[in-house]
Amino acid sequence: MSVSADLTPIINFSGLASGVDTSSIVQQLMAIEAQPENRLKTQQSQIQQKKTDLSSLQTTLQNLQFAVEDLKSPTLWQDTQTVDVNDPTKVAATRTGGAGTGGYSVTVTQLASASQHWFNYPAAGPAADDTLTISGHTFTIAAGSDATSAANTINSDPDSPVYASVVNNPSGGQWLAFSSKTTGSTSDFTVTDSQGVLTEDASRKVVGANAQGTVGTLSFDEPTNVINDAIPGVSLTLKGVTAVGAPVTVTVGAPQPDYAGIAAKVKAFVDQYNSTIDQVKAKTGEAPVVNPQTTADQLKGDLYQDPMLDDLVGEMRVGVYGSWATGNTSYDEMSEIGISTGDAVGSGTLNQDSIDGKLSFDQDKFMAALQADPDSVRKLLSGDTEAGTDGFAQTMDNLLQPVVGAEGTLDQAITSSDDEYRSLADQISSMDELLQQKQDMLKQQFTDMETAIQQSQAASSQVSGQLAALASGSG
Repeated sequence: MSVSADLTPIINFSGLASGVDTSSIVQQLMAIEAQPENRLKTQQSQIQQKKTDLSSLQTTLQNLQFAVEDLKSPTLWQDTQTVDVNDPTKVAATRTGGAGTGGYSVTVTQLASASQHWFNYPAAGPAADDTLTISGHTFTIAAGSDATSAANTINSDPDSPVYASVVNNPSGGQWLAFSSKTTGSTSDFTVTDSQGVLTEDASRKVVGANAQGTVGTLSFDEPTNVINDAIPGVSLTLKGVTAVGAPVTVTVGAPQPDYAGIAAKVKAFVDQYNSTIDQVKAKTGEAPVVNPQTTADQLKGDLYQDPMLDDLVGEMRVGVYGSWATGNTSYDEMSEIGISTGDAVGSGTLNQDSIDGKLSFDQDKFMAALQADPDSVRKLLSGDTEAGTDGFAQTMDNLLQPVVGAEGTLDQAITSSDDEYRSLADQISSMDELLQQKQDMLKQQFTDMETAIQQSQAASSQVSGQLAALASGSG
């Protein structure tokens, strides 16, 4: 009697023949083999984090540069004039150019208005298509059109000389009212229709009128409510008739820079400067974690004590303490116009913002300096083009441009990070292939081992069967 055994290897079940969890062994061996690749992936994540931080700092520093450029912009220091009106319900005034300083008395005895014609409109509309002609411009009013449809036809034509409105007649029926698109005594127009369905209500006709009044001793009689030639450099918009003996006063201020606008730009610079210092300090002061246990720990400290950023902050701080040629030694340093790293507090101890190099802005002191000597403050902040001397803004811009400009230090650092990232990616890809080959080899080795053990077990079982049969036969 013989015993047969199935010798087909079953390789889908780890350790079926040997009783050893070969899949687990392969995983553990591969975990060891993958350690160099994991270190590369960690490096890659750190490089990506550094690039992200550099890009964020680049944006922040570019915003600071924009704030600096605002300080040296010629338009910031251009003369402007205030134009005030004591009764804006009657007159509005807008500066259009250089205007004579002083007060102007404005009376309005009549506003400009448009001509109007009102027509009774039949409820059934025209029996046939009606050709409506208004001051030579023709419209086709379809047969049966009600007043609203007729008005829509007129208003939808951009070349129409009038606006059309539908007004209900309390006595019954509707009016179709036409108003000239222009104002003034010459704004009248003619209306005819081929079907004769329109009947004018002459009692409602409005004759266009010119705006009339005075500015100082000058009278005006204009077809619109916008008066551009009464006060040179100022446009007046008339809104209402003034009471007798109660003229409107328009006051034009003396030409000078917009002090409030300049102060706002300085404050915006100080705010952006301090925000930049905060961000740079946060990154350069973040030390790497010793023996990091988490992914977050591994990504910390990528810009710790970065020499380029530390140097930039130091140079910016020195720049704030510089002096510039203004022609007035009372206003040739930033602290003298209210921009500094702050005062000592308590018994002379500097506050943390001062230690970090952040700026404070004393707006009252700045405005006082502007009022006292605006030309020196301008030279201090934005330089003197005629003399060829730089101011604070040019100094700061010269510090920032090599760092944040195109192909500047940050651009180069970001590009270098990209190159390093791609190099690591190539190495990881190559290692992936080698690891896959290693894993395939290990799996095949264990599969061969399992197959050999299974064959051995099958052969042993067969021999045992044969011996058992022989023993049984001899008995």
